Amino acid sequence: MLPVEWPQAGTVRAVNPETTSARGELEQLQKKYGLTLGFVDDRGRISMLNFKKRAFVARSVEAGTYDGRIAPDGKLAALRDEREPFTLAIVRLDGTTLKKYSGVRGFPFCWSYDSSRLMLVTTSEFQLQVMEVASGVVQTLPVEQVSQTDGFTSQCWSPDGKQIVYPSSDGYVAVYDFEKQMSTKLTKGANPTWTPDGNWIAYRDGDTYYAIHPSGEGRKKLFHKTRAISGLLWSPDSRFVAYIHEDLISLLGYSRVMVRRLADGSEEWVAQGVDAGDDGYQWIQNPQLTEWVESGNQKYQWP
Repeated sequence: MLPVEWPQAGTVRAVNPETTSARGELEQLQKKYGLTLGFVDDRGRISMLNFKKRAFVARSVEAGTYDGRIAPDGKLAALRDEREPFTLAIVRLDGTTLKKYSGVRGFPFCWSYDSSRLMLVTTSEFQLQVMEVASGVVQTLPVEQVSQTDGFTSQCWSPDGKQIVYPSSDGYVAVYDFEKQMSTKLTKGANPTWTPDGNWIAYRDGDTYYAIHPSGEGRKKLFHKTRAISGLLWSPDSRFVAYIHEDLISLLGYSRVMVRRLADGSEEWVAQGVDAGDDGYQWIQNPQLTEWVESGNQKYQWP
């Protein structure tokens, strides 16, 4: 649940862009509510962004795990176990193992909002699967034309858990409905993400970001950014977005994480030298998790 003081989804607080930049406001929200961007790196470390320092801080969890995704509430993380092939581990906030699931071939790409389910993508057949965390049961969805895994993001679930948005192999943004057990193609585009208020699905078409209603209606342009290369990740109240931008002067293939406040277009970079291919960034609001990672005092070293 969001704190009372936090704006409800879809609302916009009045701000003065001359005195409060997007990053400045995020610094305040991080200090007050623990709002941050996080991800799991390829070494299995939980990494959190410090908006003030413009740097990620990482802390290791269970040894022998690597790659994965953090749940939106910041209480759980799904990690792959390198010691046991096709084994998925769910770890708690403090890094202790909650449960292990053997025979899981898919990579965990996104958590449902209530942390009860994980969407998996098999990297060989490119199939969509859903795993129930409580039981470990994995269901393969009757979906064809699934794109390669680099088009998926951490915000694939609708807030009510009844639908999933995903990129199709023929270049469309598609929605799978669990009740109807069928997919619908909405529009041409890549890297789709569902807003936390449930009203919009954002996607990228070249260097331009758009949003469209889940019904396929009301398409609108959000903004254009030359060399934008990732999906658009929405903050819990849908007022801020984060994305990866390829720095023109970079010679090492790394990029920057950008944040933008949609109400006034205030934008700033918040981390640089990041892996451009990572779509696992997740907005998280959990003060305890931020404190736990910061207490590890391990500044993230980009490979």
